[in-house]
Amino acid sequence: MEQYSNNKLRFGATYLLENPTVDDAVSLCVQEALRFLELNSNFPQCLLGSMRADRLKHLSQKHQIFYTLHLDDRFDPFDFNPHVSNAYIQTMLEGLALAKEVGIPIINMHIPRGNIVTLPSGRHYIYKEYPKEFEQNVLNFRSICEQNAGDKTRITIENTDGWEKYELVAIEMLLQSPVFGLTLDVGHDHATGNKDLAFFKKHKDRLLHMHLHDGWDNINHQTLGSGVIPLKERLGLAQSVNATVVVETKTKAALHQSVEYLKDNGYL
Repeated sequence: MEQYSNNKLRFGATYLLENPTVDDAVSLCVQEALRFLELNSNFPQCLLGSMRADRLKHLSQKHQIFYTLHLDDRFDPFDFNPHVSNAYIQTMLEGLALAKEVGIPIINMHIPRGNIVTLPSGRHYIYKEYPKEFEQNVLNFRSICEQNAGDKTRITIENTDGWEKYELVAIEMLLQSPVFGLTLDVGHDHATGNKDLAFFKKHKDRLLHMHLHDGWDNINHQTLGSGVIPLKERLGLAQSVNATVVVETKTKAALHQSVEYLKDNGYL
């Protein structure tokens, strides 16, 4: 991972629905004086097979920005169907290849919860019910990533709906490898009543990336300063480990207002 000599946080923009092209997203990032753009594979413009490495490098060098990469929310390399899991593993390999070529330090992924079986007794998670098969797939994925990541890209695991115990087991297994780290999404965590915050503090040294937005109750992705999330506390955590921080609001207006909040509070 690239090392930085100062303790100034590096803020980036998320990819917005309002951006017709990657070029437009880069222009917005530069307009707001942010350091990087998080490419998001949920958008067709950011599909790994669609983005040209030479164009990304040109824009990066021209505007002195870098990129992080958010994989498809449905990314599931642990699926019991090998045709499905292999397709997702290939997706990761393509992401790692792009990262090496373009200089992307962070690839962000979710931990898939897996299929659910609903019985009269309640909801049962398939991955929890078949731990041997699940954990073997986790180990296989870890090994493949170790063989292909190199020393300049890290794969970070983002919290979403509050991790279940079997998910935490998988994350602990992945964190045994230096290739993996963590992404703290502060809004997702707030919506769960800070269910995962203790895990992040326990593994503070593995926190590499943050998704920052405001919110209240179960509402998140709101403009910074408009909600009740303790943003300064979360930013202090990010600063203590030099994590990259994505301003993850969902509109250009909210992004601009959030950047103004960061300026007003001395972060930019």
